[in-house]
Amino acid sequence: MKTDYDSPWKDILETYFQSALELCFPKIALQVDWARGVQLLSKEFQKIVRRSELGRRNVDVLVQVWSRDGSEQWVLLHVEVQAQRDLEFPHRMFDYHSRICQRYNRPVASLAILADGHPEWKPTAFEQGLWGCESQLRFPVCKLLDLARNEIRLLRNPNPFAIVVLAQIKALQTKGLLRQRRVWKTTLAKLGYERNYSKRTILDLFSFVDWVMVLPKKLERDFDREHTQYEDSKSMKYVTGIERRGIEKGIEKGIEKGRQEGRQEGRQEGQQIGQIRSQQESVLAVLETRFSDVPYALREAVTGVDDLARLKEWHRLAIQLPSLEEFQVRLCER
Repeated sequence: MKTDYDSPWKDILETYFQSALELCFPKIALQVDWARGVQLLSKEFQKIVRRSELGRRNVDVLVQVWSRDGSEQWVLLHVEVQAQRDLEFPHRMFDYHSRICQRYNRPVASLAILADGHPEWKPTAFEQGLWGCESQLRFPVCKLLDLARNEIRLLRNPNPFAIVVLAQIKALQTKGLLRQRRVWKTTLAKLGYERNYSKRTILDLFSFVDWVMVLPKKLERDFDREHTQYEDSKSMKYVTGIERRGIEKGIEKGIEKGRQEGRQEGRQEGQQIGQIRSQQESVLAVLETRFSDVPYALREAVTGVDDLARLKEWHRLAIQLPSLEEFQVRLCER
């Protein structure tokens, strides 16, 4: 699956935040006064944690909501989508929770959506202590693999975020089974029409499904042809008229669609960013293969660099150096 979690995953979570909470954390959703609206604070959150936007491997969303408990107070919900197993994850949840509390001085609930493919990995707490001084954070978790065990229930669930969950899990389960993936992609792409969602919702969900369930060119052409025929039968020309291939979603912002100059500029920028992300992933892949668990701080150091030459040098060092400790020392020298 693609690793640009800071684009479609974040977009879909922010746009359908209430739906996501109602599906993944229904008891917490009942505590929120949705009638008073929500305020997205994700940009503020990025300033708090001071993390590079480029090459991120997880998604964080910070939202201000109003509580139903009668106290007439607004509170904060911090939701993180974690799409790979990471031993540092509980510590990061504790770190971010602490920073949010310090910045806003308001009640904060930190929630985790685990979108990885490891059934047994389900961290729910962080604890540390020294000489009688202890710190801990327990956080609610929604494991998408668990949520997707009942496929029939999700397929029948009118909540639009059910399609998001199924797309994510089926993308994981159909690695190497691409014909099955095409069938599931076709099924999920049709659900919005069958449920009479608005055009905007259909397009949003289609964009996510299309992004996460990547197919080879031949199977993608088969999918396009079948989906076009389906739209024709419904007399709904929503998706087929859109340029689905080409400029990445994040790159095409600000570029007037249809202008050749804009598309060319977007492709060039997208290609450069793609090369950087690919090199970051290559460095981390070598480290993970050779040394198993890669510390979170080291991941941040690699994904925070956008110098392609430096990343290539780090890739060489990751292959050649005998230990992870020596690799970290060499990084500090540069």
